[in-house]
Amino acid sequence: MCGRYLFSTKENREFQRIIQDAQRRSVQHGELNFPMAGDIAPTATAPVLIASGNKVVAEFQRWGIPGWRGGLMINARSETVCEKPMFRKSMAAQRCVIPASGYYEWDAGKHKYFFQIPGKPIYLAGIYDNIEGINCYVVLTTVPNASVSDIHDRMPLILSHEQVRPWLTDPQAALRLLTIVPPLLQYTREDGQLSFEDLA
Repeated sequence: MCGRYLFSTKENREFQRIIQDAQRRSVQHGELNFPMAGDIAPTATAPVLIASGNKVVAEFQRWGIPGWRGGLMINARSETVCEKPMFRKSMAAQRCVIPASGYYEWDAGKHKYFFQIPGKPIYLAGIYDNIEGINCYVVLTTVPNASVSDIHDRMPLILSHEQVRPWLTDPQAALRLLTIVPPLLQYTREDGQLSFEDLA
């Protein structure tokens, strides 16, 4: 799963442009601006990319969709997202991309790890729905690759920069992208005792 990630605009011009675009749209729609960069946790407001016609634009959305039994859904499985009644409509027409500097995961021993591609942003595939007038998103997850499988049994569905537009604007391409193998990531454990740096 993915339960927390980092969004930092530091020395990242693309992320700075995303924030600026989202802020412009936020003012137009009377919404609150993104309060701060840093760690993003469920229920937080964060910038996402969506399709507006054939254009890719940024807006602020809330992380998490209320579930049927009062819980908060923050992830959806890529393998079943087209079948689940709760997500089927969003997968067809309300896909989003969550830009991140990296994401966090915890192993069975509750050690915290930070996964990233050093020096590059990552793009998490997501879907969203409008809940009581607020657009809310979930992160899609998939089977972990070799850089994650020893830590956790799921990982975010990570798109390349070139796959962002097809995911958002082309429904058939989006279906194909549900089955991609995400890129290998570097990770570091919070206590610094373990790291994975094989990006070959």
